[in-house]
Amino acid sequence: MTERTFSYLTDQLRSHAALHPDRTALFIDGRPDLLYGEWDRRSEALARGLLAAGGVRRGDRIGIFFGDMDWADYATTYLGALKAGAAVVHLPVRLPDEDLERRARQSGMTGIVHGRIPPPKTSAVAWARHLDELSVAGDAPVDLVHRPDDDAEVVYSSGTTGQARGVVVPHQNLATAGGPPSVMAHDEPTPMVASVNLGITASATTVSMVLNATPTTLVLAPPGDADRMGALIEHHAASTVMMTPHLAVQMIREGVLDRYDLSSVTTVATASAFLHPPLARALLAAMGRASVIGAYSASQAKPAVTIGTFDPARPMSVGRPARGTHVLITDEHGAELPHGLVGRIWLRADGTPPRVRMDADPEASGVPAGGWCDTGDLGHTDEDGELYLFDRESDAVRTSGGLVSSLRVESVLFEHPAVADVAVVGTAESEVAAAVVPARGATRDPELLLAALVAHAKDSLEPHETPGSVRVVDELPRNDLGKVVKRLIRSRFTAAARPSAPAAGPGTYTSAPHPTGAP
Repeated sequence: MTERTFSYLTDQLRSHAALHPDRTALFIDGRPDLLYGEWDRRSEALARGLLAAGGVRRGDRIGIFFGDMDWADYATTYLGALKAGAAVVHLPVRLPDEDLERRARQSGMTGIVHGRIPPPKTSAVAWARHLDELSVAGDAPVDLVHRPDDDAEVVYSSGTTGQARGVVVPHQNLATAGGPPSVMAHDEPTPMVASVNLGITASATTVSMVLNATPTTLVLAPPGDADRMGALIEHHAASTVMMTPHLAVQMIREGVLDRYDLSSVTTVATASAFLHPPLARALLAAMGRASVIGAYSASQAKPAVTIGTFDPARPMSVGRPARGTHVLITDEHGAELPHGLVGRIWLRADGTPPRVRMDADPEASGVPAGGWCDTGDLGHTDEDGELYLFDRESDAVRTSGGLVSSLRVESVLFEHPAVADVAVVGTAESEVAAAVVPARGATRDPELLLAALVAHAKDSLEPHETPGSVRVVDELPRNDLGKVVKRLIRSRFTAAARPSAPAAGPGTYTSAPHPTGAP
């Protein structure tokens, strides 16, 4: 059997820098801030400093702490720490002090490299130093050789359903198989435009994606600034756009899709959350040449992923497994379910050892053997291998009429012109409830809005799926990934107690097939 070789992120940066040293890697909110050659040199300088002054040894956990639009220093530090053999712990600057302390102790963090914004003081790490203070000039490259199973980084889940969990990712999971890239395109690729917060899984993935691809220019828009996103797409005539579903909501709400020329776009890539079909259709209407591509994964399953192109005939599909990815659907006891039955979604990648959840219970029940990673989601497959997302397991609403997909209900409500944004949750009384951000000029009276939505949904939703209450809000609570934090919404619904039929019990998500063509 031939041993697989890998092209690690550090190898890819060196190759890109050798072939295209003067090509812009990162274009940050209107400024060409980092060339490939400069990126390689600066990361080498940090690696030398970490190994010398920092005393870093292979496998040490090093936190990197950067915020605002400090992408050049973030990317430099990420690759410099990897070149020194450290495992990078990505830290968002908005992380509460107590969470930073917890992550530092949990991961065994040795030190923190930071930029303009210093981290909170913590006794959990031995040192915290500025990138420039640690960097050491020199000509000789750091010659550390990675092993496939060396720890590369620690990423944390989004924390929408509770405390974020840390996952250790080895180098082979960030690499491309087949060895160092020997042939790179020499034409100037069309820039990609993205809007991502720093210090989270998405920012790490963005850097990895740039290095795993033909060297291109990544144009970074300020997170949450839909208008700036539109302006940068038009200015650069970008062909590829990367956005969260929440940014799609903002671009629609603020009229960005109509205000800018987005006709150059051929690919809209979305991740981090489910893109509701009405949002996908709105993007396609504004970008006539584009395809909407979605990636479905989980932090703990990296690099396992399913990839799909939005198809109006299969709106709840999240695509098929990428090469080397496997999907398993089980009941709550870990037994595999046949196609068409909704159950727990598990992912696994070829050649990947079981991910290590730092605070996981090793005796947890219902875990199938074979290194499968629990996504925390429910869904089903069809006979063609297509994966359909039903809901986050903790967000599905157990009603007396059966299990309800909050995603499906939201997709129907999004189609109403009075709805600019919406999140559906279950109440303590097992009733479907909706938090709605009204569109500009729409009624803000909850009773009138509820009546309109119920009338709108009567032909698309079953009675037990239809919202029984509406709360009007200015914005939905979201985390740095743009994901709605539904546990905060649930706490805001204080429906009066009333007699109700018993809620569906555990395991009922395996009781019936789910229609693949439902909106």
